Amino acid sequence: MKKYPLDFEQSARLLSKYDIHPSGKQVFCLEDALKTAQDIGYPVVIKAVCEKIIHKSDQGAVQLNLKKPDEVTFAVKAIEKLMGGFSRKNKEGLIVQKMVEKGFELLVGARQDPEFGPITMVGMGGIYVELFSDAAPGIGIVTRQDVERMLTKTRAGKVLDGFRGRVYDRNAIIDLTIRVSQLMAENPDICELDLNPVIVYENGYEIVDTRLIKDPDFVPLSCRLISDWKQKSVNAIFNAQSVAVVGASLPGTQGGIILKNCMNIKRLYPVHPTLKTIHGMTCYPSLDTLPEVPDVCVFAVSAEITVLIFEQFCKLGGKGAIIFSDGFAEMGRLDLKEKLQTLSQIYKVAFIGPNCMGVIDNFSGLNTNYIPVQRSVAVTPSNCVGIISQSGGIGLELLEMLSADRQNLGKWVSIGNAATCGVPEILSHMGDDPRIKIIAIYLEGVSDGLKLLQVGKKVAQNKPVVIIKGGMGGGAKAALSHTASLAGSHDAFRACCDQAGFYLVEELTEDPKIIVNILSILTSQPKTNGNRIAVVSIGGGAGILLADQVTENKMTLAEFTSETTQKIKELIEKDLKPDQLVLKDKILSNVGSNPVDLFGNCRDERLLEAIRIVDQDPNTDVILAAIYLQVPLLSEYLPERLVELKQELTKPLIISPRGFSEYVDRCRTFMADRKLHTYTVPMIKPLCIALDIWKKYKMNFLD
Repeated sequence: MKKYPLDFEQSARLLSKYDIHPSGKQVFCLEDALKTAQDIGYPVVIKAVCEKIIHKSDQGAVQLNLKKPDEVTFAVKAIEKLMGGFSRKNKEGLIVQKMVEKGFELLVGARQDPEFGPITMVGMGGIYVELFSDAAPGIGIVTRQDVERMLTKTRAGKVLDGFRGRVYDRNAIIDLTIRVSQLMAENPDICELDLNPVIVYENGYEIVDTRLIKDPDFVPLSCRLISDWKQKSVNAIFNAQSVAVVGASLPGTQGGIILKNCMNIKRLYPVHPTLKTIHGMTCYPSLDTLPEVPDVCVFAVSAEITVLIFEQFCKLGGKGAIIFSDGFAEMGRLDLKEKLQTLSQIYKVAFIGPNCMGVIDNFSGLNTNYIPVQRSVAVTPSNCVGIISQSGGIGLELLEMLSADRQNLGKWVSIGNAATCGVPEILSHMGDDPRIKIIAIYLEGVSDGLKLLQVGKKVAQNKPVVIIKGGMGGGAKAALSHTASLAGSHDAFRACCDQAGFYLVEELTEDPKIIVNILSILTSQPKTNGNRIAVVSIGGGAGILLADQVTENKMTLAEFTSETTQKIKELIEKDLKPDQLVLKDKILSNVGSNPVDLFGNCRDERLLEAIRIVDQDPNTDVILAAIYLQVPLLSEYLPERLVELKQELTKPLIISPRGFSEYVDRCRTFMADRKLHTYTVPMIKPLCIALDIWKKYKMNFLD
């Protein structure tokens, strides 16, 4: 049965159950229109109720400010002609309403999202609703806090706050939005709801137009909790004491590479039907010939064989699995995927994959990545960072970017097709691991949005979760109402991130480097509590550009104390040549302001001392240094001196080396090897996000 709009009377009855009362009465003939206009009092508004007419104002289906019966008669006949007649049977007729006073026009709407369930939104309304695209969404039954957050993201919220002294009933709109979300949660067959416009006044509001769409075939989402057995199984994968590699083979093959990468596991068992030894280890023909039941089984064989051996592994009492094998749903073999899922459910054994790139756990030594070390990255010491990637390729990029920046890693997971373990399950595991303090996620799609929201709320209370998401662009299907055209799936995902407390990085274009730099800043710099930035530069241009970016990203340029300014002036003055002393006042007139220009004749000592001075300034939270390492007056020992200087500083030192010469690259590598990371682009946005994380969590993430 296809979707259909509720008529006005049906809509009004349902809305009234939630104390939502639209204005007007529906009629189906001229006589009733005249009687209703007389009863409610002139002036009145006449508007069409017709499924094929959505934008009534644009199509002449709304007549305003009708002050007497003959005007109503003319309007009714004109709209009847436009509609092709009225039909009581089809509920197509007219709404007669009292002409309301002017106020601020809002949209309050909702829809059922296939990933997140009911989505409620509020924003600018009226005939320009699509032009402004101002609506902010919230998921589920929203709270007052949720609606307040939604309003802060809209221009409508700024108006309700009292723009230019006008006062509007903000609390009434918050209550209305909450009631709409309750209606949608309790009536999942209402797939779209549109209250537009809602005319807001100093006290109260009037709902001028309503549109509710019913979908009799809609199946409501249920929020499935992560079962205890699945979480226990996932934990077993990351605490594996014994591992079997099914499909282990000779060097150069996928199974051979996985086996070699796993050799930090002490009880490691290659499984191959014909080989006797691999890498000097005894090779076993099948799982039932192993000296013990392994905790974890890694599969690098065909899809059909994987299913057969996974069942055997489950029956033997295995705890968890990692399935590299492809050839499942992505190749049209849903039957094989469903067989794996059924076995997993019956025997309570979870698996990561299929079609994944595996797991790296630098705490346990488990490394099932199938990329050879010589072609990718070596194992690093463990730290507090956990990475989850839905894409194996992007996961590999993040892994190699971390390595290139000399950054360590705690856990890394490529979830592949996520047949039983998706992002929520791995996120929950990392959230419970006290060794992981910050989690980064790359996502492309969400198959269980409510579970992600639920798990995310719990995890993000205690540790930051930073997300980049692919698939944010593209068009959307034509919708039946204003609301559907304003709430694409990415808007719902954005609402999920807001409500869960995730940091969604929306500036991602082609390069996930931005998330690597966020992790780098957090794990290599001491925390700070503010966003007052001091820019120190050798040469004015770089400092000016950085200062512009600082303020553009809503951080603040530090205002130095007079003592700090004087110390910087004295620092420059002592290096003036005799012939420059005559122009001392002119030279020093702008010295000591932020950004600090140390001039092109700067030597090591001036730069290092300037940074020390700024570090002691009570009005500064972060030092951002733009350095041309290649200029002749700076010595080749400067990188080493900067590393030493960092040990005595109390504030984050973010170094922006200018230029891309081979010498600059060598200097950056030297400093990175000693945990003094430097940044080109992106830098300012990662710093901004890092500052927000420090402010919220009030904790260090240092390695």
